[in-house]
Amino acid sequence: MKAIHVNSTLPSVPYLGRLKGPDGYQVEDFELLTTILSAAAWRRFNGPIKLYTDHVGAAYYRRLGMTELWDGGIDTDVLEALPASISHDVFWTAGRVAALRAETAPFFSLDTDLVVWGPIEKLITSDFMALHTEPLHHGVYKPQGELTTPTGYVWEEWDWEALPCNASLTYFADERLTEMFHAKAMEFILGNPTRREAESRLPVYDVFVAQRLLPMCALRLGIRPAYFLDWPRPERNSETMADGGENRLVTHVWAYKDTLKKDPDRREAFCRQCVARLRTDYPELVGMLPHMPSVQRYLS
Repeated sequence: MKAIHVNSTLPSVPYLGRLKGPDGYQVEDFELLTTILSAAAWRRFNGPIKLYTDHVGAAYYRRLGMTELWDGGIDTDVLEALPASISHDVFWTAGRVAALRAETAPFFSLDTDLVVWGPIEKLITSDFMALHTEPLHHGVYKPQGELTTPTGYVWEEWDWEALPCNASLTYFADERLTEMFHAKAMEFILGNPTRREAESRLPVYDVFVAQRLLPMCALRLGIRPAYFLDWPRPERNSETMADGGENRLVTHVWAYKDTLKKDPDRREAFCRQCVARLRTDYPELVGMLPHMPSVQRYLS
């Protein structure tokens, strides 16, 4: 089963493992290592993986010698064609919205900080699946009346009781969904006057599109969302599969990124653990690590 990674270099937001500084665009060391593991594990257990990025991203990965990771190829046309008016610091997954529409179903989309450690196809139970549900009471999910819209935008009759989904891992088997989601998302994104979130670490607008509008579109089409993980404790990563078994399949580093950024000791331990896993499971890829300046320190 094929999959895609998406990385737009345009957003400058604190919750992504990416940096923009005097030396240009960079991906943090821990995110580079999870990207390698994510692509390598997917290829071994599930199928080809393709990268959607922009010219800056493609050049960056090429400079680090990482392009061989994506045996499904690297596409820059889709993200480069996005309208310049999009506020990528607000809608930081706009690139993924476009990539989903460009891809042919069936396929998976997974974030570069998420690793699927084994076969996943046998777990498919719906034409649309996501990693897990999320609680509506979380502060990031605002009611309709608190969302600013483009001029002339008219709200449709969406199911506002539908549970949001965590979109770090999604499966699409019906192109009606990717087509509708792209259309409805862009109606909300293009011309939206919001240029900054009210709280910098609360991505209300992007999460509405990526994790709330998506299951709303699925339900509109009569597609019942299904999930890979059960998430009974929102303060922690899920340890339970949707079928009740122990989660040994998926690792999502998202909730750990703040710790990795703030705690040098944990960052070093995590990166060394990733390098050790690559040496053990994917020795054919270890040769690319010395070409990554930020990773070199973890090789000794």
